[in-house]
Amino acid sequence: MTAQAILLTVNGAAQAVTAPPATRLSTALRDHLGLTGTKVGCDAGDCGACTVLLDGAQACACLVPLAQAAGRAVATVEGLAATPMGAALQRAFLHHGAAQCGICSPGMLMAASALLAATPRPTEAEAMATLGGVLCRCTGYRKILDAVLDAHAFLGETPAPAVPAAGRAVGARMPRADGAAKVTGADLFGADAAPAEALWLRAVRSPTPRARFGFGDWAPVLARHPGLVRVLTAADVPGRNGFGIYPDIKDQPVFSTGELRYRGDTLCALVGDRATLEAIRLDELPIAFEVLEPVTLAGGAALHDRWPDNILTTGRVVSGDAEAALAASAHRAGIEIETGFVEHAYIEPEAGWAQRVGDRMEVFACTQAPYMDLEEVAGVLGIPHSDVRIIPSACGGGFGGKLDVSIQPMLAVAAWLLRRPVRAVLPRSESMASSTKRHPARITARAGCDAAGRLTGFAFEGAFDTGAYASWGPTVAGRVPVHCMGPYRVPAVAARARAILTNNPPSGAFRGFGVPQAAIAQEALWDRLADAAGLDRLDPAC
Repeated sequence: MTAQAILLTVNGAAQAVTAPPATRLSTALRDHLGLTGTKVGCDAGDCGACTVLLDGAQACACLVPLAQAAGRAVATVEGLAATPMGAALQRAFLHHGAAQCGICSPGMLMAASALLAATPRPTEAEAMATLGGVLCRCTGYRKILDAVLDAHAFLGETPAPAVPAAGRAVGARMPRADGAAKVTGADLFGADAAPAEALWLRAVRSPTPRARFGFGDWAPVLARHPGLVRVLTAADVPGRNGFGIYPDIKDQPVFSTGELRYRGDTLCALVGDRATLEAIRLDELPIAFEVLEPVTLAGGAALHDRWPDNILTTGRVVSGDAEAALAASAHRAGIEIETGFVEHAYIEPEAGWAQRVGDRMEVFACTQAPYMDLEEVAGVLGIPHSDVRIIPSACGGGFGGKLDVSIQPMLAVAAWLLRRPVRAVLPRSESMASSTKRHPARITARAGCDAAGRLTGFAFEGAFDTGAYASWGPTVAGRVPVHCMGPYRVPAVAARARAILTNNPPSGAFRGFGVPQAAIAQEALWDRLADAAGLDRLDPAC
């Protein structure tokens, strides 16, 4: 579609954006006007992170074609402080700690500002209704609601909290170092900054859980798409074509080498200009697949030579003779449960960029573990740790899901070989397909107590689906047996948890490391045991 000059007013100033009329308003604001305070979490109108005001009304900027904003007034978080109530709302957010990771804060602020412009002292129900289209994965919304309801109290000058004097810090309110950036839109997340000359990277991922594959001739694809600069495969990795959490387990390849182990595994990466990469169809790539029977918890072929039985690791806790204790118990109960995958659903998809600086590598990306990123990038490039610099962006939610590297190794390989900055932003669908999840589990447990209701024995067996690669599987298998009894004293215990490799997405870190799954079984089991013993489930004396 032909680009046109489209006139609109943004934060009170006239602006002309030259772009195709169907360009998303979010793209126009971020890429053309540099207003990256408008965040993008889904490009589907689901998360609300890109909420702006269009003629004073809430709108998801990712759903508004630029042509529909022509001649209209657009307000973004960068202009919020220009109004007294907008500035008051920002101060209220800081005071109440309403901005945590900050990726949803601009959208929350803009949605709330529309309400406060019409109703300076809204009810909680009105605030909840107004904020309903903006998702937050960090706060539980309580502090955000408190800030909106209290915003009127911050009209006028409200001093920021001061750093308390030495010896007076306990219980004192501290100013948040990055607070102002989060409520003004100045905080830089992975997709918010990159050199202007950066190339783009697009990963090509497996469409099936398990398959063999082979590449054909890339020359016709490169000839059809002059903007495609390079196709990266496993042969291009300068160092170790593998990464992972543990020093002795680097089982997940940067680029797969012959067999794909989950739907989302990486075959190769295309590097070029953004328009070219978006125009390339997957069915024109010279890739042949032989689909194989996927491995599940029920069994199947070995996924890795190192683990021929697909048992990645086993964790155990044994104390006393659990079976004898259960047999001698006055009352017994058992339970079997199964839990599924849980997606972290952080609002910010994986994003960042890398550049080679002489013989050193710099990577700017969203992460929860920058030093772990440094180790992986150094290993993949085959260079010393001292030659890698990781610059963490603001992290728009993680909950354990950004402890593993994602785009960092690919970006580093591309930038190293091409000697040009390279960036990537995963679409929401690719983020969800390729990232780690909470471990699904199949759990059986038995417990016994004496006639007075005192616990006597506990037996636990857990099969945890760790997916195609190890990720944090050993930690999960190790922690579950320790915690599966909960905070209760049990004299005799036999607990085992196994992390089992399958052709599902890798299961990694997620708040609790397998313990929430065990807690579901354990707490329900205590209820059944209380029923068997004729005791009140909730009686604290029991």
